[in-house]
Parts: sequence; C-alpha cells; structure tokens
Amino acid sequence: SVVFCYFLQTLLDAYPDAPVVAVICDNGGTHHSGITRRWLTEQPRLMLIEGAKYSPQDNPVERIWAGLKHHIANTAPATMAGRVRQAHAYFRDRTTEQNLTTAAPWTSPWLPQGFGQDFWPRA
Repeated sequence: SVVFCYFLQTLLDAYPDAPVVAVICDNGGTHHSGITRRWLTEQPRLMLIEGAKYSPQDNPVERIWAGLKHHIANTAPATMAGRVRQAHAYFRDRTTEQNLTTAAPWTSPWLPQGFGQDFWPRA
C-alpha cells in the first residue's frame, strides 16, 4: 500500500500542471487498502479508474503485455539480460501513439465518459 501510494505520488510529481492524472488499475488489494484510501482522499488531482473484476481482457496493460509477448515469442536469448534488452527495444521502438492505440483504443471501456486517449476532456 505504501509503495503504491509512493508510485502514485511519483506520477503526480511528474505531471505537476495536469489538472487530472488518471491511473488505470486492476482490482488488486493494494488499490483498496485503508492506507491507500486515506491517502487518495488528500489527492484531488488523482483519478483511479478500476476495471471490472475478473476481466483481464479489458485491462489496457494486458494488451501491452500481449504485444510484447508476441514481439519476443519464439526467441531464446542466452541470458535474462538479453530478454530485458528485448523488452527495452520493444518499448523504445514504439511511439506513444502506438502504445495508446494498443492499450486504450477509442472504444475502450476504460476511458471515462467524455475523455479521449490523452485523458483530457474533449471540447
């Protein structure tokens, strides 16, 4: 719980001018703990978006992991460091737009009503 709150604070600090920082979460216990809930009450710019229980197919990060898995499938680097390099190359070679399209297409149920892929309210 404390680590999750630290992570969320890091995101808030990284985007000091954003009116809202939206974070898409699964239904892990850390996201619902008393420590997290108390901390969230003091963070008006933070919006946690939680998916339906037992619905990993709707989780944007699962779409990203599937793309990475497809990219490195059937390869056999000799070391774990080689596998890490493959993962870094996958993300380095993809644009932000490609990642957004993979993670949260316009039809995504994860996007709040009235928000686009960039999570800014549409005019």
